Amino acid sequence: MKIFRQFAFISTIATYIVIFAGGLVRVSGAGLGCPDWPKCFGRWFPPTNISQLPPNIDPSLFNITLAWIEYVNRLAGVILGFLILITAFLAIKYYRKEMRILIPSLLAAILVAFQGWQGGQVVESELASHIVSIHMGVAFLIVSLLIYVTQQAYYYEYPDEEKKSDYPNKSSFWIGLLWLLTIVQIVLGTEVRSGLELIEKEFPLLPETSWLGKVGLVSHIHTFLGIVIVIGTFQVGSRILRLSKGASDMVKQVIWGMMTLGLVQVLIGAVLVVIGLPDIMEIFHLWVASLYVGAILVLFSAFRQYGRAK
Repeated sequence: MKIFRQFAFISTIATYIVIFAGGLVRVSGAGLGCPDWPKCFGRWFPPTNISQLPPNIDPSLFNITLAWIEYVNRLAGVILGFLILITAFLAIKYYRKEMRILIPSLLAAILVAFQGWQGGQVVESELASHIVSIHMGVAFLIVSLLIYVTQQAYYYEYPDEEKKSDYPNKSSFWIGLLWLLTIVQIVLGTEVRSGLELIEKEFPLLPETSWLGKVGLVSHIHTFLGIVIVIGTFQVGSRILRLSKGASDMVKQVIWGMMTLGLVQVLIGAVLVVIGLPDIMEIFHLWVASLYVGAILVLFSAFRQYGRAK
């Protein structure tokens, strides 16, 4: 059974790497670095010079750097797919009667297969914003499921882990609500990014600090919801720390981690608004959000385990 937890954990780390790679693809403009799918310029390995391009492909579309960035992202996705499939197989083998582990593991496998297919739709649509948003949302659902099953497998082996803890009522509900709001916030963020790309093309001489103001309502909703999430994090986190008795060290550390990540997101958001949109800051804006999602799921699993141990 330990091997399941190992593969689930490795799959979780791999998913975070793929999310980071996806962010790199987006901010570098490499989304169409390979204009076809699943091949890249008609080849299983990207061409290294124009002479290797098929005759039916416009050479002006070829940029070796962008092609390889997109190709590495695809390759990482394929590796992740195999890892998740192995995890699902191990769940069937060892936990076929434990629905809290089996069903999320199988769902993660289904979603990663869907993600592979949808990657082709992203390319075919030429990076349509709503399809890109769905692609990102599914990635966060996958990492959420993997974190959940990893921790549930741990609690299956150590069922008394949270037995001595006493957490406030509805802690799971409020943490779950924060998770849902964060997923919505991330999807809105991809819409904002798509809007910024259009603004950049339409108004090439406009200063970067003015781009957000032209994106429209979705940008204001994104900002407002971000503030709500940060305030909610401190409200819920401080309530749990204040009212809990015998809270595990892990829960305390994760709550402080969530608060820290919330503050970091505020600072990154301020940088993006005040001095423009540095690519590296955009990548870390997404990365911190993904870490926040992971922290929420760790807490949610701990509270569910506490409910079972009562």
